[in-house]
Amino acid sequence: MDEYAQRKGRIYGTVLVDVETRRPVDLLPDREADTLAAWLAERPGIEIICRDRAPFFAEGATRGAPQALQVADRWHLWHNLGEAAEKCVYRHRGSLRPMPAQPEEPQEEAEPAASSPWPTGHRFAERARTKHATIHALLAAGHSKRSVSRQLGMTLNTILRFSRAAAPEEMFTGQ
Repeated sequence: MDEYAQRKGRIYGTVLVDVETRRPVDLLPDREADTLAAWLAERPGIEIICRDRAPFFAEGATRGAPQALQVADRWHLWHNLGEAAEKCVYRHRGSLRPMPAQPEEPQEEAEPAASSPWPTGHRFAERARTKHATIHALLAAGHSKRSVSRQLGMTLNTILRFSRAAAPEEMFTGQ
């Protein structure tokens, strides 16, 4: 079971999928524990329930199918592992030491790489630098942020984030 959006940010429901056939079994109109518990109670043969960490799924599954074993599905396991690893690396980032400079490299190239987490030539970094330069050029030319958003086909929030960054390297934090 997982949630789905009929209208993102407003109307959510619950999708129930048969894990073996990978086919939807039913769609519930909401994410309420009572609705899920009632649906499960009508089907006493359910032995295993794959769900995410949502409390309404846990409560509904416990009340509706107390005999069933509750487990996390593969996607949520990987997602949770990724989040945990990212948090762990973020907490210990101060312990990481920079790589020793190679003797073949000139000193001039070592300094920009040390100040920027993304070296020149990295695909993400080059795209971000190009977007940053384009957005700042359009804003300097007198275009409004909404106008820049429409011209570049980007969301207004993205334009605002890039416009607040004085240098493109500020966009790389947390990556």
